Amino acid sequence: MKNSEQQRLFNHYNPLEDRLGTDFFDALPKKPGIYKMYGRDGMLLYVGKAKNLRNRLFTYRRAKVGKSSRKTIRLIRMVHDIQYELCKNEKQALLRENKLIRQKQPEFNHAKKSPETYYFIHVKQEENYWTFKLNMRQYSEKEWHTYGAFKGHVVVRKALGALFRLLYIAEHKVDSAHHLPSILLKNLTPMNYSLNVSDEHIISTALLEKLFIGSSDELFEIMLSHFREQELLDKYIGKLLLEDFEALKRFYENCSQRNHQIVQHLDLDTHIIPQQKLDDYLIEMALD
Repeated sequence: MKNSEQQRLFNHYNPLEDRLGTDFFDALPKKPGIYKMYGRDGMLLYVGKAKNLRNRLFTYRRAKVGKSSRKTIRLIRMVHDIQYELCKNEKQALLRENKLIRQKQPEFNHAKKSPETYYFIHVKQEENYWTFKLNMRQYSEKEWHTYGAFKGHVVVRKALGALFRLLYIAEHKVDSAHHLPSILLKNLTPMNYSLNVSDEHIISTALLEKLFIGSSDELFEIMLSHFREQELLDKYIGKLLLEDFEALKRFYENCSQRNHQIVQHLDLDTHIIPQQKLDDYLIEMALD
C-alpha cells in the first residue's frame, strides 16, 4: 500500500468504537445528562451536556475528517474513556456541565471556563468629574457604584471606549476625531478614565446608571438628538459616532439589559451579579 493511501486511511479512521466497544454505544440512554471524556492517562479532556446522550455521543462515533472540526477530530483521537451522568432535564445538565468545567478546567473546554474574568464597571462621581474603572474585582468602597458582572471581553471594552468618546465629544463640543485625546483613540479601552463634566452636560448620572443596570436605553436617544442638533452626524466624525452607538447598543442588549432581565426573572435583590453565578443564571432564565 502506498504511503499516500495509508495516510488517507489513517486520516479517516475514528478510533472510538474500537476503544470503547459497540456495547458502550448500544447501551447509551436517550436521556439528558453530561458526559466526560478522558485521555489515555485518565486526564479529563472535555465535559459536555446533551438533551439526548445517545444522539450526542453517536455524533462523535460517526465523526470523520473533512466533516467535523479539527478540534473534534483531535479530541476523538485522544479519548480512551467516556463516562456519563444522567440528569433530570436539560437545565440540570447545563448547570452540572457549568460546575464541572469551572472545577476541573478540561483542556478542550474554553467557554465558561474562567468566569473570574467577567468584568465589573465602577463609577465614582466627584465634583465636575466622573471616574470610571473597569476590572475583574468587585469594589466594596461606598463611593463607587458597581455594575456587572458582564460577560464578553470584546463587547464590554469596545462599549466602554465608545461611551468615553461620546461623553467627551458631547462635553467638549468636539467636531473632529483629531481633537480627541490620544488615549481615546487607542484600540484598547483605558481601564481607568476620568472625564471632566460640567453642570450643563446633557447626560446625568441617573441615565448612566440606567444604561449600566440595563433598565433603560434613554441615553442613546438623548445623545443622538444632541449630535443631530449639532449637525455632527453629517460630518466626517459622524461615522465614528454611529460606530460608537452601535458598540454601546450591543453592550446594552447583550450585557446590561440581559443582566436586568435575569434580576427581574429570578427576583434577585441586587443588580450586581457575582461572576460565578452569571452563567448559571443565564441557563435558569433561558430554560425556565
